[in-house]
Amino acid sequence: MTSAVRRWASSYRVRIVGGYLLVLALVAGAWAWSLYGPLTAVVMGQQRAHLTSIAQAGALVLAETPARAQDIADRLVARTNLRVTIVAADGHVLADSQEPAAKMANHSDRPEVIAALAGRVGYAERDSATQSIPQMYVAVPASLGGQRVALRVSEPLDRINGLASTARQSGLLLLVLAIVGALALTARLSSTAVGPVMALKGAAEAMAAGDLAVPVPRGDGELGALSEALTRLGGRIRGQIAQLEGDQAILRTVLDGLQAAVFLFDGDRVTLANSSASTMFRPPAGGWRGSCVTDSAMPASLAAAVDERLQCAEPCSTEIGPDPERRYFRITAVPLNPTERGSRTLVVVEDITERSRLDSVRRDFVANASHELKTPASSIQLLAESAMTAAGDGDTDQAMAFVGQMKDEADRLRRLVLDLLDLERLESAPAPGTVTNLRAAIDLALTGHRRAAASRKLALAADLSEVASMDVYAEADPTDVAIALDNLLENAITYTESGSVTVRLSTDAGGATIDVTDTGVGIAPEHLPRVFERFYRVDPARTRASGGTGLGLSLVRHVVERAGGTLSIASTVGQGTTVTVRLPRAG
Repeated sequence: MTSAVRRWASSYRVRIVGGYLLVLALVAGAWAWSLYGPLTAVVMGQQRAHLTSIAQAGALVLAETPARAQDIADRLVARTNLRVTIVAADGHVLADSQEPAAKMANHSDRPEVIAALAGRVGYAERDSATQSIPQMYVAVPASLGGQRVALRVSEPLDRINGLASTARQSGLLLLVLAIVGALALTARLSSTAVGPVMALKGAAEAMAAGDLAVPVPRGDGELGALSEALTRLGGRIRGQIAQLEGDQAILRTVLDGLQAAVFLFDGDRVTLANSSASTMFRPPAGGWRGSCVTDSAMPASLAAAVDERLQCAEPCSTEIGPDPERRYFRITAVPLNPTERGSRTLVVVEDITERSRLDSVRRDFVANASHELKTPASSIQLLAESAMTAAGDGDTDQAMAFVGQMKDEADRLRRLVLDLLDLERLESAPAPGTVTNLRAAIDLALTGHRRAAASRKLALAADLSEVASMDVYAEADPTDVAIALDNLLENAITYTESGSVTVRLSTDAGGATIDVTDTGVGIAPEHLPRVFERFYRVDPARTRASGGTGLGLSLVRHVVERAGGTLSIASTVGQGTTVTVRLPRAG
């Protein structure tokens, strides 16, 4: 209630009207004071002057008229309420217009009479000794029959006060009329003065509430300048809001384009989350805004780590995992400028599971590659030392045997290095727009492996019956396709004791398919999911004996993935294996 009264009292309208009323009250108070103070004094002064004029006129008449004193006194105030008294120099009353002179007391002690007999005009106000009513007395010096006398004129004070009261009532009536007129004028002026200000206030409040399109009323003078300033302010705010909305849309687009989940916290409450946050974690039922991180379907360990990072005073990051779903996360927290509600923190949560897996694969690859390179290098060193010893002993045949083994190990080392170089090449992005003639690639690959197949008495053939009289091109690099076919044929020939190796080419609306089928030893089902891993060997002893590096099928997988195709394998132990490569068709 107090605050409402305070707001009402401080309003512009109340101040304007209050100012007018205060001025009006001061003027009315001054007017009323003049009616009860100076006005009475003025009336008394006027009546004293009037009585003085009558007394002086009577003194002239008294000096020039030989009539009796009593007759003169009666004629001077005939048909008036005035009283005339003629007093001799010794103070006894010679005549009085209202009382018998003989009954009146000596007036030598009356101050106005004393002043008149002394040659001055005398004034006095007191109760009459004979009539017992308040009177105003004015006495002037006069002469009667050559004798010095005092001529005194008096009037009841009640009559004088009545005149003052009448004038006061007229003044009060005029005051009331003036107040009424002033109030009407105040209402008019206040409405004229306050109306435009209140209209501008309403426009400003609407703008503050967000309605920047509200029309700003025009004004005159300073209000016109204020109106123009508000109009310019509204336009500037609209421009800034449009720019902020554009920046916000860009920021939102950028945030939604990130693969990492981005959260903005006020205290422990989420105020902003990008689309990746809802993709990585199931959001709360009411949405992310206003929720706690523990309200989401985020793993408990991750939620606890995020909540802990909200207390960081400096930017910090950490990696956690694996969670029950074998996922790894990196959490980055950056404290922002605090608000009145508390601290603000930007939190970025990245799913680094694939990166962690690749790091693990890379570490395993480096370890395996180091081991694979170390083995032939050690063998070459050992064989070289043995050949030197045999040569020193004069055993030329044994030394040459060691040299032959050194050549085999060097060939194996060379093939391993070449496979590693091919693997590095296949991990880069392919050149755009490259295509391969699959018929020519198959023919070239078969030509390169016919001698190896013939040495094992295997039939090596191509089945192109489904693409007879048809050009078949794939969206793949020719070198990549050659690497894949060489490794598939080499594996098929190596693991086939008897029978045949066949390459079949077929097409459909979606792509081109290459099937490499052999009649070899086959692969046990438990090995099939891992045969495309680097350095994985189904039969390590046989692979090493054949000079294999363990990277052949891994290279095939990289070729197919680089071209955007698919790779599958089917095998039966003792019956053979079929590897199917499907590539996007060009043209």
